[in-house]
Amino acid sequence: MEHFWRGKSVLVTGASGFLGGWLIRELLALDANVVALVRRRRPDAQLTLAGLEARVKLVTGNVWDKDLLDSIMVRERIDVVFHTAMSGGGVQATLAAPIECLRSTVESTWLLLDGIRRLRPEAAMIVCSSDKAYGAQELPYRETQPLLPTHPQEVAKAAQDLLTQSFGKVYGMNVGVTRCGNFFGPFDFNFTRIIPYVAKCCALGEVPELRSDGLFVRDYLYIQEAAQAHLLLAEAVTMRPDLRGEVFNFSYEIQMTVLEIVERILRISGVDLRPIVVNTLSHEIPNMTLSCAKAQRELNWLPKLDFEAALVHTAAWYREYFARNSA
Repeated sequence: MEHFWRGKSVLVTGASGFLGGWLIRELLALDANVVALVRRRRPDAQLTLAGLEARVKLVTGNVWDKDLLDSIMVRERIDVVFHTAMSGGGVQATLAAPIECLRSTVESTWLLLDGIRRLRPEAAMIVCSSDKAYGAQELPYRETQPLLPTHPQEVAKAAQDLLTQSFGKVYGMNVGVTRCGNFFGPFDFNFTRIIPYVAKCCALGEVPELRSDGLFVRDYLYIQEAAQAHLLLAEAVTMRPDLRGEVFNFSYEIQMTVLEIVERILRISGVDLRPIVVNTLSHEIPNMTLSCAKAQRELNWLPKLDFEAALVHTAAWYREYFARNSA
């Protein structure tokens, strides 16, 4: 992997986001030259907190700005694009601002794909879709299933997903799509997500309140594993024409309710807290789990760090972070 990335010019969109920051960390460790596109500087992003800004070429602008994207593609002679940008806030926030979600997710995707097609046809691009693109259907989700999105965020993810598949198959471009379980790990400050929220509550001694009934089933993936899976897929679509435009699921393939996750974090953290079930959540798919058989077969992919160890590491990171920053 290291030989492939050394000296490569890599564009990461959504560089101040959770996955974007971890991709940049991994790429810098592999001696890639990183161009980090951000909409605005975020002081709580890993890009800033971990001192990565000084080691990348930072570009500020909208990911749906065609002229900006084209100029980056040509000026920096981009070899690989990781498209992780989307509007923040999650499923509920998207209800209030669906157009922003569609622009940052869908319009940006077709502009990047067409920019590569016109200006850098040998370049690779990996699009970070989501398990939410599947919608509510038979479990576990497999890549052969049709996408059945309903919510605007699900539709946005499905649209960028299908666009990427189309450009890969029709134009023979080195592109691929990831559909991952819920990310978790250090530097995630989106506390609408259950794992960072409960880890924060444990660190601060606060009682966690669950927005759902606690029975929703989710699949998960440690964020460093997710970043490495994206790198692996970028290499694969570059070297194997049969994988152009292909989609891959990545997760721990677990089936765990929100309450089970919460209880596990409480136990790991060694705190005597009981969650309060508020049950006010709407527009969420109750159960989502993934099959990763295709990634295991075609990419020889398996997580290096098991789920329990990743959860222990994550809880410890939040405990240390809030010990330093809550005074």
